[in-house]
Amino acid sequence: MRRHIQLILALVATFTLILATPASATPTITRDASGDSSAEPYTDIVMAKVTAQEGREGLYFQMLLAGTVPMTPSRPGTYNGFTAYNWLVDTDGNGIANYVIVVRFCSHLVQGPCVGNDWHWESALTSAGTGQRIGDFDYEIENNVVKGFVAASQLGDPSGFRWIAATRTSPSSSNLPSVDIAPDLANGSPVWVDFPR
Repeated sequence: MRRHIQLILALVATFTLILATPASATPTITRDASGDSSAEPYTDIVMAKVTAQEGREGLYFQMLLAGTVPMTPSRPGTYNGFTAYNWLVDTDGNGIANYVIVVRFCSHLVQGPCVGNDWHWESALTSAGTGQRIGDFDYEIENNVVKGFVAASQLGDPSGFRWIAATRTSPSSSNLPSVDIAPDLANGSPVWVDFPR
């Protein structure tokens, strides 16, 4: 009887997980060596992926980090706790990002496009060329995983694109580099991950 109950509970847990997970096509994934971030473990990319959600016009962006993301990152210095999880997206294949999908801890006092002077988490879809905010999207931060759910129409509904994941501890306007990039640069040049839809 006990085995029967354990089997039933295992089946219920499995079906609950399947139903709770968005249906999705095959993701494109990049893995990155742990320990290569120049900052805290929660900026160290271990794995990043992009998935098209089947049955929806959505794209699911995910980043797995070496350390748990704090609710309130804090560091001494000019940029306090600024932290950003980025996916740079090249929709026209010219090797230059058109869009930046970002989940960030920021303040308008440090980065102009952030909404509000108080430090907070937010999402933003920005134009890579101008840095202007195009919109926002749903996001989640769970322990060491950052997720973003972006409508494909917000990226011009491309049939495919290329992407790179990056983390930052300073706004892009600072001209300081990202603290981690996945995939890593090859001979100083970006290595784009292809995402066909």
